[in-house]
Amino acid sequence: MSIAAISDVAVPRAPAAFIWHYTKGNFRWHLMGMAMIVFVGTSLETYQTFALGHLVAAVSTHSPTTAWFLTLVSMWLLGTLLSRSYGVFSSYTFMTMRVRIHDEIFAYLLHHAPRYFLDNSSGILAHKIRLAAGSCTTLIDYIVSNVPRFAVLLALTGYMMAINVPDMLPFFAAFLALFAVVSGWLAQILRRYAKLASESAAKQSARIVDTVTNWDSILSFARNTHERDTLLPFSEDEASTHVKLRIVATIMRVALHVMGVCFLGWFLWLALQDTATGAVNLAVFTTLISLSFLVSSHVNTLGDSLFAVFETYGNLSSALETILAEHEITDKPNARPLAVTGGAITLKDVCFNYPDGTPVFENLNLYIAAGEKVGLVGASGAGKSTFVKLIRRHFPIQSGQIAIDGHDIADVTWESLHHAMAEVPQNPGLFHRSVRENIIYGKPSATDAEMIAAAKLAHCHEFIEGRAKAYDAIVGERGMKLSGGEKQRVAIARAFLKGAPILILDEATSSLDSEAEHLIQDALLNLMKGRTVIAIAHRLSTLMGMDRIVVLQDGRIIEQGAHADLLAKRGVYAQMWQRQVGGFM
Repeated sequence: MSIAAISDVAVPRAPAAFIWHYTKGNFRWHLMGMAMIVFVGTSLETYQTFALGHLVAAVSTHSPTTAWFLTLVSMWLLGTLLSRSYGVFSSYTFMTMRVRIHDEIFAYLLHHAPRYFLDNSSGILAHKIRLAAGSCTTLIDYIVSNVPRFAVLLALTGYMMAINVPDMLPFFAAFLALFAVVSGWLAQILRRYAKLASESAAKQSARIVDTVTNWDSILSFARNTHERDTLLPFSEDEASTHVKLRIVATIMRVALHVMGVCFLGWFLWLALQDTATGAVNLAVFTTLISLSFLVSSHVNTLGDSLFAVFETYGNLSSALETILAEHEITDKPNARPLAVTGGAITLKDVCFNYPDGTPVFENLNLYIAAGEKVGLVGASGAGKSTFVKLIRRHFPIQSGQIAIDGHDIADVTWESLHHAMAEVPQNPGLFHRSVRENIIYGKPSATDAEMIAAAKLAHCHEFIEGRAKAYDAIVGERGMKLSGGEKQRVAIARAFLKGAPILILDEATSSLDSEAEHLIQDALLNLMKGRTVIAIAHRLSTLMGMDRIVVLQDGRIIEQGAHADLLAKRGVYAQMWQRQVGGFM
């Protein structure tokens, strides 16, 4: 059985095993209690046919009917009470179960490699997390509420037949076997269509999320009509797959319903024949007919519900296939947390290719001393951003070694590697939350004093205090309520607060105007003190104070040295500098 594991949580990927995982876990006693309620309720429901038969017989013979009448009414009331009890019990159980499912598969999702998030829409992922939890609890609810019911109903029906009309029992067993085979065959067909319908619905949902997220671009380019037109094929595909699903489901329902009617008609005819010949009395006849109607009713209900069950099963299968895909990057079984003593970084004979086989680095060697400040420059596509991603272990390398303070990063836990680094990216990732929550993200336990100190060092305290709700102001989705420079400074404040020994600056001043850049230069200098720094920049003037500048070209280091030394060499870096100074960029 395929298992998706994260820390101490092991979640099966197969839908049936996934359902069993939550059925046998901490909720098993809840589910057993619910099954017992169904068992007792169905027993009462079935016994009502026996009581009704005796009530009819008493009426026909002018015998006392009070006892049987009171028995029927009592069972009706008790059945209603049990039904309502099941509703309350199941509501608590399944909502609690959903919380646990959300928590475990969300934890697994967050440990996927960056490539996974690049390949999957955020809208689809969010949709499928909720879909997995909802589908799982729906299916467990169906199993708990129906398996005991059918077990009791069929057992008591078979018992009544064995006692009163044993000649009918083989035919009843044959009907059940035929019903199981036909419904199983139709269900497999239905499952395939259900999975296709789920995929088409997820794609449409993802398209809508992608469109809404980029509303500003839509307005800027006046592309409302275009977006409607591009969404239409996704909507039509969803409609088409769901129509096919409904057609298959209707065929299934009709087939099972015809089987139920045929069984009921045949059973009724035989019961009438036996009653006419005196083989059974009126009480037994009434009981058997009531039971046959009860069985037929449940068979028809089963035919209707199986459609929903296998549609839900298809949804669960699709969701687990996406969310619980194999992790591309995993910790080794004996991986230990990274202990950074200085922050020295070593790349030795590193080879890395893109998934399509395109080479990026071949036998790359570089040593960055603890506390050294290194700038990376080069044309777009030279490998600067990939260099940083490899140090953060975002992608597995084909060969070679990357080490921090002598520890191979492939041998340490991924989370501890992330703890050792703080990054100020070109496009800061801000949450649709308050300024406070975004800044203390680097240190959730930070006090207000620590947060404000970090904000002041990043020169963002002033503009934050100038807003109506100050640090409690919501920054908007992806920080859209802030200017580019404001977002950058919030990201720098977050890096201050994290205090990691290794600092990565990826065009950290690219979104700042001249005045903001002037304010923040001293903040960045303070932030870099005592830390190993890797800074990527196209604006070479921001790297003049680096201890060393490394020039990349086509994945190779072609020059490295201090700013003045590289200018003196009159090589590639000097040409880049001259073009920028001369105003060509």
